[in-house]
Amino acid sequence: MKNYWIVSLIVGLIALFFFPEPETNFLWYSITGIFFLVLTIVLFKKFRA
Repeated sequence: MKNYWIVSLIVGLIALFFFPEPETNFLWYSITGIFFLVLTIVLFKKFRA
């Protein structure tokens, strides 16, 4: 249960490697950032519950 934040962090870093240039892929970069934030919040709530 305690390593959920590690998994979300790894997913976020992988997403950053997929989209290394925010200038050319700004839309996908924003979507990935929003998805990463939502995933982190969901996992954090599961960890707290």
